Amino acid sequence: MAVDIADPKNGFRHCEVVVFINEEVIRNGGGPAFYLTFRSRPWKDIEDCLRYVIADTHVPRTIKRACAWSALALGVRVATRQREKQSRRVQHLNDQVEEHEAATWTLATDLQRLREERDEVVSELRSARDNLKQVIHECGMLHKRLIEFELSQKLLAESQDTEYPGTLPWHLTVKEHREALDTDLQNEQYAVSRKKAPMSSITVLETVNEAEEFPASGV
Repeated sequence: MAVDIADPKNGFRHCEVVVFINEEVIRNGGGPAFYLTFRSRPWKDIEDCLRYVIADTHVPRTIKRACAWSALALGVRVATRQREKQSRRVQHLNDQVEEHEAATWTLATDLQRLREERDEVVSELRSARDNLKQVIHECGMLHKRLIEFELSQKLLAESQDTEYPGTLPWHLTVKEHREALDTDLQNEQYAVSRKKAPMSSITVLETVNEAEEFPASGV
């Protein structure tokens, strides 16, 4: 028997077909040798051997027919083997596709989570920036008020220490205080002018008194 009916890899689904092929091989003087020799070989080798047998004029036609039936059975076996191989390959590719889809879904989920975290961080940074601007503004205002307060205290102290009458520095308006804060030079000139003003008045007064006591000879 060339083809084993119990062999699940023979490629045939019906026992009657296997029996008929075996009967044709035996009826034409063949045996299992051709089938057993090439049952694990590729179709290229099977066809090459069958061509060699057919082309040989010394081989009887009946043997050629027996080899042809065995080659037919081997062709079905090769086709079945290739179909199983393709099926395994397709299954492997399907598994890879499923793995890639799962990885893609995981990456998409992670990407969405990272985008949400990024948006949250950007929102927090913007809020922190706005708060920082507000703090800097308030700090500037407090610093300005502190300078105004220190200036007013300084002017008040100078007005209390002076021995000469005059307009007290604390009578300056708020506008004059702020203008005095523009530059350090203005502050220094303002303080110096306040100190020199009483001395100038005394000098003028003494000059007038001397003129009254000692009138000019021409008068």
